[in-house]
Parts: sequence; C-alpha cells; structure tokens
Amino acid sequence: MSAVNVFSLVGPPGSGKTTQAARLAAAVGEALGSPVLRASVPALLRGEPDITARLTPHQRVRVAEAREAAHAYADRGELMPTELDRVILELVCRVGRSEPVVLDSVPRGCEQARLLLASGLAHTKLMVLHLRAPDDPFEFSMRRQLARAASRGEAPVTAQHLLRMTRKAHVYAEQTLPGLADIARTGTRLADFDADAPVDRVAQEIREYLVRRGALPPLRAVASTGVGAARQGAGPCS
Repeated sequence: MSAVNVFSLVGPPGSGKTTQAARLAAAVGEALGSPVLRASVPALLRGEPDITARLTPHQRVRVAEAREAAHAYADRGELMPTELDRVILELVCRVGRSEPVVLDSVPRGCEQARLLLASGLAHTKLMVLHLRAPDDPFEFSMRRQLARAASRGEAPVTAQHLLRMTRKAHVYAEQTLPGLADIARTGTRLADFDADAPVDRVAQEIREYLVRRGALPPLRAVASTGVGAARQGAGPCS
C-alpha cells in the first residue's frame, strides 16, 4: 500500500465531481475499513457537521467572517475567498494524519494550488483525480451546466444564471487547469478521467486506478473497464 490518504476530485463545472467524491469516499471507507472525511469549501460554508465538529474555535470564527463575501462570490460564479481555502487545507493536514480525506474541487485556481503545495501536505500523500473535458473545456462546461439546470427544472435560464455559468466555466479553463499543471510539475500524482463518460464507468476507472497505484487494496472481483491516462493539464500559472 502507498502512503496516499488524501484524494482530490477536480474538474469543470457540471462534470460530476461531487457525485464521484461521494462514491470515492464510500469506496475508500469500504476498502480501508476507516471513516473518511469529505471536505469542500461549499460544505465548509454550509456548516456540515462532519467538518464543523473538527474545526478549532479560531477556524470557526474565520469561516464566519468570510461567509458573507463567499456567498456573494459564489453568486457571481467566482472563486471563494482564499481564507476558506486556508481553513480547509489546515483541516486536511490535521485529519489526514490519521484518516483518509476526499476533497471536492481543490484546487479550483492557481492560488489554491499554491496553498496546497505550501500546506505541508507531502506530495507522496496526495493524489489528484481530474475529470477532464473531452473537448473544449469552456464549451463542455457550459453544456453540462445548462443540462444540469434543465434536469433540475431551472429552465429557462435567466441572464444572471447564464453569466454565473460563464464565469465558472472561465475559472476552470483559465485558472483550474494552470493550477493543476503547477501541481503536476511537483511530481504529485495526477490522473485524468473522461468527464463525459457514464458515472458508473468513471467511478470504476477511478477505483481500478487507485488499486493499481497501491492507494487501495486489490478488489475481490472487478470487471476491467480501463483507466483514464494520467497527463498534465494546461500550461502552468505565471
């Protein structure tokens, strides 16, 4: 078994990151017989009990102070305040010493990537799983966000919602991908999986990849479906 115990799901808006993070947390917990912390900035803001219970009093104050600005940023489709990223990474570094952690959408930008690399979390303990757009990342993101809105009964999409979707798509194409490139250059393990593939297939490919890399024990009986090839993202941040 490898030393990896922090797994981060990253991808364009609408790519199924949260769905895959939930499946991965369940798979890791089952395979390792251990509780697994699922963490993300939105979950931190929602005050989800598993996260809030692990925060120090000072961290709770910092989250409260950033909450109003964070909601305003989210409504515009922009990156959350950096202070929330610091709190999440502090939590991950502490919890990751004793139990596995699954991160959802970390990093989303270049600054998050820098914080992750400077957090003290050794690259040998971290694995980034990237749900990569099979075509133009901006167009893919817009297509998936519009489809998700329709499935939720949110159509017709208002001009404000469309602007928010556009900004989120630009964040992924212009900040997430360069941030991932910076992480890959450090030797941190980063693997790509087709974000347009069926949900079950992606979950299976992720599990098989983790088994092959020694992050999870071998599965008893798993049908082979192949795995997304690991490759570096866009150019690094300047």
